[in-house]
Amino acid sequence: MRYLWSFMFLASVCNATAAELKIGDKAVFNVPVAKSVEELRRGLMFVRELPDDGGMLFDFTPYQDRELSMWMKNTYIPLDMLFINCSQRVVCVHKNAKPMSLEYIKCPVKYCYVLEVKGGTAEEKNILIGDKVTYTDMK
Repeated sequence: MRYLWSFMFLASVCNATAAELKIGDKAVFNVPVAKSVEELRRGLMFVRELPDDGGMLFDFTPYQDRELSMWMKNTYIPLDMLFINCSQRVVCVHKNAKPMSLEYIKCPVKYCYVLEVKGGTAEEKNILIGDKVTYTDMK
């Protein structure tokens, strides 16, 4: 049933490809990967719930030399945002981003990816700056 829920979630969020992402031996997530401009813009807007192993991986590698930020516009649930550099390490953790907020969420360190997961997950799983992230399509 868990996998059916994950599949239904992925299908409802976007047409993005799905991936299994691991953070050390702490956590495993099954997430869609947002790569297109439209997928990156929409993100998890309008999503009302996530499975415990759900979320979304934003691939910003084409934009890594630009100053980027995230926000919670039209996002109904609190999210943790894990900023990941091109060497596949967590470089910033923003916990429990406030739903519907228009405040910009930034990381002062260069990054290539952002993993959004349910609010509270980073604390629950003890995800820390420096943790290694494994995802086969990361460069």
